[in-house]
Amino acid sequence: MKKIVVVTAATVVMGLASLANAATPPTGNPGTIRFTGEIVSGACGIDANSLDQTVPLGQVPANTFKAIGDRSSPEKFDIVLTECDTSTQKNARFTFTGVQDPTVPELFATTGLAQNVGIRLQASAGEMLDNGKEQVAPVVLQNGNNTVSFAAMYEATAATVTTGEADSVANFTVAYN
Repeated sequence: MKKIVVVTAATVVMGLASLANAATPPTGNPGTIRFTGEIVSGACGIDANSLDQTVPLGQVPANTFKAIGDRSSPEKFDIVLTECDTSTQKNARFTFTGVQDPTVPELFATTGLAQNVGIRLQASAGEMLDNGKEQVAPVVLQNGNNTVSFAAMYEATAATVTTGEADSVANFTVAYN
């Protein structure tokens, strides 16, 4: 039994065009875009710019600290809660956690050459926030976006603070009720 194969001119042209396109490398510079995020059950989301930020505390003279508990000037930073819905929850409380200062565990330990200094956080209403403890005074939410302000400052853990870099990292969580 003989098979008859019928090839039309259009099929040949399409096949050659496919081979030509496959052999031609793409032009331009390739790149990658990653999309990250999370769907959460809380009353609000958190603005992407608030999730990972740096708060510069500046260069503070060592003579600013003359006694345990002396502090540098506070440096403000904000966390923006997005698309809040107060029909689900009306309040938010923040907890900041990080490595505890060995002398004063309420403070965040610093890395670098500076010694006898930790980092203290403060809520906008003046409440000092202890490392690892939920803030006492709630943030009363409004529908929509809410900007919640905090401040960070150096705090002496001894009467003499030595010079050098003093960096730290704090993570935060938000609890709603």
